[in-house]
Amino acid sequence: MRGLALPFFGVLMSFNKEDLLVNIKRQAKRLSKLLTIPLGQAQEGAAICLYGCDSYSDLLVKIKAESFDNPLIALSALSPNSEIFLVKILASHLDSIIGNFEKKFPGSNINEEMVVSLFGLSFSEFKLKIST
Repeated sequence: MRGLALPFFGVLMSFNKEDLLVNIKRQAKRLSKLLTIPLGQAQEGAAICLYGCDSYSDLLVKIKAESFDNPLIALSALSPNSEIFLVKILASHLDSIIGNFEKKFPGSNINEEMVVSLFGLSFSEFKLKIST
């Protein structure tokens, strides 16, 4: 299976496409449970709100085509065992991601802790990682 090479902060990181797709599916399932919405709606929401894509299918096409012109796509590799730079990417975009969720899901009252949980991280773990 071919891996993706993503440039971040002058470092070339390699990720397996299939692993990224599995992570995206897990994030959508967590969002579905968090907001009590159908999985399809959660997939669309994650693609639009987390990744800045036009739709879930657009996100999948970008992952499969190795199109990483959008730095938020790197969040598809974020999991509890990820490198610190991925956590810092999330931290630097957290406010805009929350704003995206508020537009897409009015009244959901989504907050930082909820967004961080989509990646399988506890909020205390996230805070600890970004403080280093």
